[in-house]
Amino acid sequence: MKPTLIVDHLPESLLMHWLVLEKECPLDISVYPPPGAEMIRAPYYSDGDVLIYDHQVLVQFLQERYPGEQLLPLDPVSRAQIRQACELIRRPDDIDLMEEIVKVMETGTKYMAGKEFSLLDIYVGSWMYKNYNKLGVSAAVVSYWRRIASRAAFRIATS
Repeated sequence: MKPTLIVDHLPESLLMHWLVLEKECPLDISVYPPPGAEMIRAPYYSDGDVLIYDHQVLVQFLQERYPGEQLLPLDPVSRAQIRQACELIRRPDDIDLMEEIVKVMETGTKYMAGKEFSLLDIYVGSWMYKNYNKLGVSAAVVSYWRRIASRAAFRIATS
């Protein structure tokens, strides 16, 4: 049986599904719950005896197991900064996330971490998919949203 990512309708599943598609991981995608797995909360990865269901562990595992498209920079400091920002997005009660997105986008940068699309954009885009309202946000944020929402992997993951 081919390695499988099991997803549902929650934002974490969108994030994982989008990540897998961006990296072009050779995985089957299955909608939760598959037979016999009703006790495990999606998203999770299954490959024979291997079962990974912790969100943070799964993101790192997919980055390491499937090298494909690198969504983290090679520089360890930049990688740590992106991981730290992703963790803040997982707990948006600690910050006004839309305000932070506006600040970054109004600097003229193309993506959240600079010129290149990264894991941080997948986190931000997954959050925006659920929480985004075009009313009252800057043109820079609208442009950013259009840029990431037009990515093929995002369109597939949200369909």
